[in-house]
Amino acid sequence: MNKLIIFCISMLLTAGMVFGQDAKDSIFGDVEEMLNNAKAQQADILSPEYYARAVESYNKANEYYVNNESTRDIREKLTEAQRYCQRALEVVKLGVITLKEALSAREDAMKVEANLYSEALYKEAEEKFDAAARQIEDDDLDDARDRGAEAEEFYRKAELQAIKVKLLGDGRKMISEAQERDVEEYAPQTFRRAQGLLAEVEKLLTYNRYAGQEAAEKAYECVYEAQHALFLAQQIRTLKENELNWEKLILEYEGILAGFADKFDEKVRFDDGMKDAITVINTRIENLQNDYEQLVASNAELQEKFDELNEQATSSSLELAQKKEREEKLSKVKSLFTANEAKVILEGDNLVIRLHGLNFPSGKSIIEPEYFSLLTKIQEALRIFPDKHILLEGHTDSRGNAATNKRLSEERAIAVREYLIANMGKSREQITAIGYGAAKPVASNQTAEGRELNRRIDVVINMSD
Repeated sequence: MNKLIIFCISMLLTAGMVFGQDAKDSIFGDVEEMLNNAKAQQADILSPEYYARAVESYNKANEYYVNNESTRDIREKLTEAQRYCQRALEVVKLGVITLKEALSAREDAMKVEANLYSEALYKEAEEKFDAAARQIEDDDLDDARDRGAEAEEFYRKAELQAIKVKLLGDGRKMISEAQERDVEEYAPQTFRRAQGLLAEVEKLLTYNRYAGQEAAEKAYECVYEAQHALFLAQQIRTLKENELNWEKLILEYEGILAGFADKFDEKVRFDDGMKDAITVINTRIENLQNDYEQLVASNAELQEKFDELNEQATSSSLELAQKKEREEKLSKVKSLFTANEAKVILEGDNLVIRLHGLNFPSGKSIIEPEYFSLLTKIQEALRIFPDKHILLEGHTDSRGNAATNKRLSEERAIAVREYLIANMGKSREQITAIGYGAAKPVASNQTAEGRELNRRIDVVINMSD
């Protein structure tokens, strides 16, 4: 009997909770949706005062509801929230027009994480933008335009500084280290070349902040030359410490040349310097190059004949059956994905699943739970080819440091590999992960749409294995 009473009470409490939530939704639902819509239209930044008042009134209504206060008081606060929210949306429409350039500059600054890499300038821009928005709320459009122009200027400065910090951070650090170690005294040419590359990147970005690929390549060379200068300076210091070190160095290089010559069954002497040894090695290399070119030409002829024979072979019933099977598998894989998730293409003997729909947090290689369902589809596709080797290629767009992009793309490919291994029971020998950075774009890096397409994971299945 006691159990029955407890069960009934439990059911009544559960029904009461459900009813209570339904009642609250009917009172609060429209206002909550209105607030969410205002937030989506950036009312929190374009009309900060009215939006804050709307949120405050909504929260007060919720507090009244929790404390079981009168329905009239709750509805008064919700009506107040609606009024402020409506006013905020009206200001938003005006703000989008009045602060159009500042909004665009703010978006560009956020894309390069200026709030992290140019914190002071970005903060100043935000303060001026907030002031401009509040002036719009006060119907002071002239001053709002002036503050908006100032905010735009600071956002652009913050954007440029962030781009420079991202691209030039490593180069500046290496050059600073070289200066501290007096590298210019021992390796002046190499050190000045590193400084010159740094100046070129800064100048390039000053005139065209979106010259990402060219700037990244020069920044990479700057780091290399600075490291080169540090190495040379250390070597030269060692040579100056003891005159005998010069002989050791020369003998070391002679040993290297002798080793090369020995690969060609050539004996070289250094009683007249290294010139003769270098000449012998160069001659043999040229001969090998000629032999290679002849082999390439011969191979081309053989390849042409092979292609003719292969074309004839495809007419056989076996080849036709294999072709049909391949097409069926390709069709089955394509049916697994929507256009927003992946593009399935055939490149020669490789079936490529181009995962445009798999996104990672900026600068990270963490797979978020929302993409587990997409990776489940990848598992279904791989089960169609149980014995095939899988290659996972990581790709980025051209923005940022080339070396960093390559490393990040490889880490993301590895993350996908580890996920598949954990969920499919495959061995690491069956799945290879490699990162190409921005080296293999599939679209132009000059547009946001193109860069989005270039940030991807490609699942490559060699169907000829």
